[in-house]
Amino acid sequence: MRFANWLAVVPVALCLGASSMQVEAKTTKSHHKACKTSCCSTKGKDIVSTAQADPSLKTLVKDLQDAGLVCTLKGKGPFTVFAPDEAAFAKLPKNNTLSSDKDKLAKVLKYHVLPRKLMAADLAPLRSATTLEGESVMLNNKDGKEIVDGAFVTKADIVCGNGVIHVIDTVLMPERGK
Repeated sequence: MRFANWLAVVPVALCLGASSMQVEAKTTKSHHKACKTSCCSTKGKDIVSTAQADPSLKTLVKDLQDAGLVCTLKGKGPFTVFAPDEAAFAKLPKNNTLSSDKDKLAKVLKYHVLPRKLMAADLAPLRSATTLEGESVMLNNKDGKEIVDGAFVTKADIVCGNGVIHVIDTVLMPERGK
């Protein structure tokens, strides 16, 4: 390439680089390595952005990034996410291997996601629902509190552009993932 032609390309490359840095600042690097921003098309804050804004969900957000599920939960949806809070992750045994086994981590996290939007009122009459992982979670309602596989919903109906988050007090484990 001639030097003059190369100089004409540099400003375009710099502009594209700056543009991608702006996009990158809004989401994680691992997210865009996986999906190149094509999945970021929800209206309103998506599930991941909503979780990132909540300090009680920081471990969940980190685990979603580590498991490569950010793109999925930034997608169109709709999704229902049973989101374990910091106290739920603190209950896990110290010798758990989730953080070192990405496949198992992804399986466990998919077990926390339903491929449809269910508000707390929608959950109440149900006895089970199939997760993204493929297994079903057991649903119950006791004294007006929603229970998912033994975990209590501590904060319900956090509406997102592509679904809803229900914060839970325990990390759920699929039967086949134990």
